[in-house]
Amino acid sequence: MKPTALAIRIRRALLLLLLVWIMASPLYYIEHLFSPSFYMGYDEGVLHKTVKYVICVFFTLALCLVGRAYSMLLGIMLMILMSILLVMNRGGLEISTLSILITAAMVSFALVPTIWETELRRIARIAVYAGTLVGVFSVLELTILAHLFESYWTSTNAIRSISTMFNPNNLGMYTGACLLLLPFIGLRPIPMSVCGALICFALIASGSRTAWVSAMVVLGYQFLTSKNLRISIIRLIRHHTLHLILPAIAFAAVTAAYQVFNTEMPEIEVANRGADLYTASVRVDNFIHFIKAIDIGIFLPDLVGQRADFIQDNLYLVVLNSFGVIGIIMFLIFFFTHFSLRNSTNPDMAPWKLIFAFYMLSGMGGSPLNSFPNNQMFFLSLGAVFALNVRSLRRATPPPPITVGA
Repeated sequence: MKPTALAIRIRRALLLLLLVWIMASPLYYIEHLFSPSFYMGYDEGVLHKTVKYVICVFFTLALCLVGRAYSMLLGIMLMILMSILLVMNRGGLEISTLSILITAAMVSFALVPTIWETELRRIARIAVYAGTLVGVFSVLELTILAHLFESYWTSTNAIRSISTMFNPNNLGMYTGACLLLLPFIGLRPIPMSVCGALICFALIASGSRTAWVSAMVVLGYQFLTSKNLRISIIRLIRHHTLHLILPAIAFAAVTAAYQVFNTEMPEIEVANRGADLYTASVRVDNFIHFIKAIDIGIFLPDLVGQRADFIQDNLYLVVLNSFGVIGIIMFLIFFFTHFSLRNSTNPDMAPWKLIFAFYMLSGMGGSPLNSFPNNQMFFLSLGAVFALNVRSLRRATPPPPITVGA
C-alpha cells in the first residue's frame, strides 16, 4: 500500500521531532551541572520525570500508529495503565513500577529502524553530535566548574565526571555507545577527530569500568569476526593515516586544556578506577543477596521493593525483579510472535547492532533500562536486531530523506 502525501508529511515531521529529541535527551539534566548538590540524593524530581515520560509516551503513540503496531500499542497502554494504578496505590514510584513504565514508554523506539531504515546514519550522527556536547560539558565540569563539585567528589572519594547525565555510569554508557557509532557516520577527519576526542574524554572521565570493558569487548569481537572491518582498518592505516593522527592530537589538546584549568582541583583521595575492585565486589555481593532473597514471589513483580536494594547495577536482575517470571514469559511470547531477526543488508544497521551488544554486556554492571537516555538508545538498537512483522509497513515507500548536518 503506497502511503499518501499526508502520511509522508506526518512521517517526515515525526522524524524531525525524533532527531530533535535525540539531540536534547543527553542534555536533559543540564541545569544540574550548575547545582551538583542534586547528585548527592540521586532524585531527579517529579517535574523531570513527568515531562520526560510524557514526551516518550507521545513518541510511543506516534511510532506505533505510523508503524501500524496496533497490538503492540495495546500492550503498551495496558502497562501504562497498570503503572498509573500502582503509583496511585503505592503513593510513589517503586523501582519495579518505574521499570514497567519505562518499558511501556520507550519500547516503541524499537520501531525506528523499521520505519526509517534509510535514516539510521542520520540518527546515529545526531546521537554522536549530542555525545560531543556532553563531552564539552564534561571538560567544563572538570575545569571551570570544578569548585562546584568539590563536596560531591569528597563524599565519594573519587573525581568522576557526570556532565549533563544523571550519574557517572550513565555518562559512561552513553559516551561508549556514541564512540561505537562514530566510525560509521561518515564524518570528515577533522570533525571526526574533535568528536572522538571529546567523547573519549567524557568516557574516561566517567570512570565507568563497565562501559570501558563493554566497549573494548564489542570492538575486539567485531575485529576478530568481521573480515570487512579488518580490511577497512588496514585500508585506513595505509591510506588515511591522518584519520588516526588527528584524533590523538585532538585528545591531547583537550587533555592539555584540562591540565591548564584544573590548577585549583581539590586534594581528594581518588581510588584507582583500574585496580580498585570495591564496586565490583559490591555487585557480586548484591547478586548473592538477590539469589538468597528469591522466593515464590519472584513469579510476580516485586511491587514492595523486597529485593530492590540488590538489583540497581544489573539489567538482568532489574528485569527479573520488576516483571517477575510470569511477566517475562508473557513479554517473550509477545516478542517472538511479533518480532523476528532482522535480515537487512543495509550497512547503516550494523553499528546499531553493536550498540545492542554493548548495552547487553554493560547490563551486567549497570541498567540501561533505567538510565535515561540510554534506555531510548537501547530499545532503538534492539530494533536493529529484531524487526517488527508488519507486512504493510514493509511495502510502504520510504519518504524522502531529511538533510540534517553534513
